[in-house]
Amino acid sequence: MTTTSRIALVTGGAGGIGRAICARLAADGYTVVLADLEPDAAAAELGAVPQVLDVTDPLSRRAAVARADELGDTDLLVNCAGVLRDARIGKLEAGLFRRLTEINLLGPLALTRLVAPGMARRGRGAIVNLASRAWLGTFGSTAYSTAKGGLVGATRSLALELGGAGITVNAVAPGFVDTPMTDALPPKIRRRTLDAIPVGRAGTPEDVAGAVAYLAGAGYVTGQVLVACGGRSIGDPHVA
Repeated sequence: MTTTSRIALVTGGAGGIGRAICARLAADGYTVVLADLEPDAAAAELGAVPQVLDVTDPLSRRAAVARADELGDTDLLVNCAGVLRDARIGKLEAGLFRRLTEINLLGPLALTRLVAPGMARRGRGAIVNLASRAWLGTFGSTAYSTAKGGLVGATRSLALELGGAGITVNAVAPGFVDTPMTDALPPKIRRRTLDAIPVGRAGTPEDVAGAVAYLAGAGYVTGQVLVACGGRSIGDPHVA
């Protein structure tokens, strides 16, 4: 199957933020390959191409990139797949640290390594990584912050390395976003977090999707981290 539209491979596309990204890119004219552990329902809803993907599995990663390449030239990779679990350092087990690193950092780097050669041959391409405001530091979230901070550093370095080939590499770092995960927070914690956001509300998945869409098409912007946090990262983050 071939198509003349732009091809976007979105990992973690069945999640709250990932689904919004897929919907926005489809509205912008991309043919979207929605890659996730269980992609079928979300892909059917959005009219995307489903692809099973475990970002920690080399064979699964290669299959996802191959599926996107079957449709045409992969113009955009959005590394959205991620996991948020953590513990204070005294209870942080090595297995949890490795898993967070494999999913949040090593998986995106491996996928970038797979798509970059084709983008370089064509002289164009965009990679957008989903980092997190946590890369600036979050209490009790050392492993997650480490992985996302590593992704920010990799984004900046890859922008230098790949820019000459016509490939932009940027990151979006969301702050507090309304998803089923954040909805499950204790009311006191949720209220305290919202009180620390200058714009007075949580972000939405669509807010993040808009930032991704901008960076996907901003050909003269590379190596940047767009912090979508409602202003929480300005000055003292504990304004409440």
